[in-house]
Amino acid sequence: MMLSVYLIICLILHRCDQFTAAKNMSLMDGAMFSKNTTHRGKGLKTEGSLSDDIIELNIGGQKMTTLRSTLTAIPNSKLTFMFSKENAKNMLPVDREGAVFFDYNPIYFNHLLDQLRLIKRMPNVYGYQLRFSPPFLSAYVNFTHMLADLGLTPDHFLSPMEGTHANLSVNSLNGWQECYRSTYDVPFNISVLTESCNGSRLLVACRPVHNKKTLTLAGIGYREDILHPCLPKRCKTNGEPRKLTGRQFMCSSYHQCITQAKRGVGWYHVDNQTWGFVRGSLSFVVNPCDSSNLDSDYRLCWTLQSDMKKTSTDRCGRAKNLHKSNQWERVIYYIY
Repeated sequence: MMLSVYLIICLILHRCDQFTAAKNMSLMDGAMFSKNTTHRGKGLKTEGSLSDDIIELNIGGQKMTTLRSTLTAIPNSKLTFMFSKENAKNMLPVDREGAVFFDYNPIYFNHLLDQLRLIKRMPNVYGYQLRFSPPFLSAYVNFTHMLADLGLTPDHFLSPMEGTHANLSVNSLNGWQECYRSTYDVPFNISVLTESCNGSRLLVACRPVHNKKTLTLAGIGYREDILHPCLPKRCKTNGEPRKLTGRQFMCSSYHQCITQAKRGVGWYHVDNQTWGFVRGSLSFVVNPCDSSNLDSDYRLCWTLQSDMKKTSTDRCGRAKNLHKSNQWERVIYYIY
């Protein structure tokens, strides 16, 4: 009965966070809170027997209280850096009572805290997968600016996120892990995509071997998009496709590829022959590779067989016929 009354009062005063934190921590540690020790200038109250800290905040003039573990729920974010114990000596702006001050709309920040409380209980969540929602639609712009300030937007954890990119600096890659590298004279084995590069998203790139700082061309795709099939070869029987008995099939030497741009990248694939991408949605032929000069800076093609009779072969942007070159290399990065 006493507990129910307290909870009602708690909800009226908007102090449920402190009550819930205290209750949970007491159960974990098997002890009640020890005497508070207030650290002026940091907005922190540490509990002697606890593994977590209570953080006092002043958000645009409204006082809020939460746990350090809530503010540090997302690794590698700016918000986590601000409140990590390793960064405890960093002087954050505080009010006269020692609460850490942020000049944000308190409704927005409180809504963010609710989402962080949920996230910290979710296992194996990556920062680039998170999508925070604003408290209401009209708050979207200002809420997103707040997220950017706190390093909680997806591009803070993963960059670039999509599209085709020419002359992409390797130093600009954030969140990507290299899973494959080989020179163009080694035939590409597409089983790499299900073995060492089995992530949910791939960054497929090429470059000269002497330039490790820049990717000449890169395209980013989700796993379900990267093997979009080209059309089968067109076949006929001596001009009489209806009369097959005793006739021999005559097939074209090329495949027609019609790409469907997925987030700016048009992927294509021919079994046991070709894999690559262009920028956008295009129609072209591969024999066995794409040799078009249209938008050539944004065309990549890798052949999949070493003994194939090659007329137009592997390319990296404008550089073509690279299937025998050990001066150009393929590179693939992935994320889970």
